[in-house]
Amino acid sequence: MIIKYFIIANPKAGPSRLKKILEKIESSFNKSGADFEIHLTKKRGDAGALAKTAVSSGFTHIVSVGGDGTTSEIAREIVNKDVALGVIPTGSGNDFPKAMGIPLKKNEAINTILNGEVKSGDVAYIGSRCFINGLGIGMDGAVAHMFSRLKKYFGISGYIIGAIYQAFSFSAFKTESLLNNERRNENLLLFGASNGPFQGGKFNLAPDASIFDGFLDFHIVSNMNPIERLFKIPNVLKGKKNIKKVDLIKSKKLEFETFTDLPAHIDGEVFILEKGKHKIEISENSINLIVPSI
Repeated sequence: MIIKYFIIANPKAGPSRLKKILEKIESSFNKSGADFEIHLTKKRGDAGALAKTAVSSGFTHIVSVGGDGTTSEIAREIVNKDVALGVIPTGSGNDFPKAMGIPLKKNEAINTILNGEVKSGDVAYIGSRCFINGLGIGMDGAVAHMFSRLKKYFGISGYIIGAIYQAFSFSAFKTESLLNNERRNENLLLFGASNGPFQGGKFNLAPDASIFDGFLDFHIVSNMNPIERLFKIPNVLKGKKNIKKVDLIKSKKLEFETFTDLPAHIDGEVFILEKGKHKIEISENSINLIVPSI
């Protein structure tokens, strides 16, 4: 098989460094004799459209040069296709490359693309929405929505501002769910699913999660008063276990119903989850990933 690389770079993910990174990529790929093309995105949605073009044009390997949002767009277009995905991380969080075991140093990541191996990994779905790393619903979704508006003014401090505000203002919501054959009726603060161990860059929300194990790690946090929220939620984000009112459960799927629209985020992108019945489930071994050789 002739390997052909289609490289998709997002100028908005690490824009000040992108020129140097692309120069490193071109130099390394040329030295290796690789057959490759480089394409830049201009707006949200371009990475997915370019990936679709790459698949139809017969490229065997697609490389994401960007953050988790760019990688997620690409991944959705190559699920269950005979194409391999590689990542050269340039985003702020880089949760998915961490889950893949990709080095965050650019030269090492480039070397992984050229000399690594292809391994089958998992993706997940909520309804028809595909996600590669993580999903959050409820208070963490509300924080993500606030952060998306505040980050251009306050940077990472916008997340802290949003978290404190929502700790005092977010209202619990009712859910009915089925998880591992157990029916649950709860008033929740937040819940979600992790395919990889990290969300939001530094939050080790699901320390036992693996994109290669065929399971999702669900975090389910019952309602707490504002003081409990301020003290317990940081421990949840650090991946600490045995916290009262917090469940961490491995499963292949979760069926649930909500009775109000809820703020949510998926692979770092915010959206509103409409009230009603939903299902979150794993799709095992459905994406080919370029990982470091053992």
